[in-house]
Amino acid sequence: MKKFFLKVLLMIFIVPIKIANSFDNQSRLSAGGGIYNFMKHGDDAFNDSSKMYNVEYHFSKGKKQFIRPLIGFMGTSKSAYYAYFGLTTDLYFSKCKCILLTPSLAAGYYEDGDQIRLGHALEFRSGGELSYRFKNNVRIGVGAYHISNAGIGYRNPGSEHVVLRYHIPF
Repeated sequence: MKKFFLKVLLMIFIVPIKIANSFDNQSRLSAGGGIYNFMKHGDDAFNDSSKMYNVEYHFSKGKKQFIRPLIGFMGTSKSAYYAYFGLTTDLYFSKCKCILLTPSLAAGYYEDGDQIRLGHALEFRSGGELSYRFKNNVRIGVGAYHISNAGIGYRNPGSEHVVLRYHIPF
């Protein structure tokens, strides 16, 4: 039974993935907004969800590169912010290469403000975005991310956020 589900997952997710090498190697700027800390953790007094905004710059990649660097900033309506640097890649689906899954990993500086106490200034972000790419390389997408200190802090509740983004190529 497990082998059957593994084969189905491979056919759904791995087989249709197409990696484009050169047509989408432009740098781009993305801006978005969403909900920060939508999954409450523990009984922290600062454990409320809040509005968030996000800006990211994705550097261009060479014709044969698979991974590209990114730099970003996230802030909330409760004075928390997170500045980060990371790596990302684009996985293309469908013949038009217009549906993308963009996983990313990043590390950066987090300031609590009046938001959830994550336990350390160094925090790691993991997650991904599902987006649609138009013919002019403009994208619109929805991303879900998790921020955590990976156990290096005095506590590690973690935080999740969902963001709606608009990408503009350069």
